[in-house]
Amino acid sequence: MKTSLILCLATLISAPLAFADKSVDYPKGAPLLSISLPDTWVVDIDDDGLMATPTKDDDSVIVELVDLEATLDSFDAAVKEAKETMSEFKNMKYDEMEKGEKDGLGIAILNATGEDEHGKAFINLVLLAKPGAKNFILLSCISSKEGSDKHGAAIGALIGSLKAK
Repeated sequence: MKTSLILCLATLISAPLAFADKSVDYPKGAPLLSISLPDTWVVDIDDDGLMATPTKDDDSVIVELVDLEATLDSFDAAVKEAKETMSEFKNMKYDEMEKGEKDGLGIAILNATGEDEHGKAFINLVLLAKPGAKNFILLSCISSKEGSDKHGAAIGALIGSLKAK
């Protein structure tokens, strides 16, 4: 897990986009940020949020972007709300939160492991704050061991590609 955290943070800082080929704006109507995803990934974006997977049949990695109810002046409420989105997982273990700023976005990364009916899951919860926006945005990356091994570089690159609009 520490290796995944180091890889994620290193990629967030340097972010070579070799694995991220298509830029997607979020939210759909009035974009606040952009994220780059591998060209082959399936992306579904609507008024409820964005969901992406490596392929139609491969859900070993699930990436979601959603608006939280927590306002930008309620960081603790945003963390609580983000954790509540993982209520289907058991035995959750959270690492220490990392905070920073990148390309006009305030970023807080909370990495965790948990378990569901499919086994162990690696979870990256990324709270995003764009100055001037009303609410936090949550980027969730959930992967199985196999998904993490196969798509770890792409996950790091997409997190590193985040930019304010």
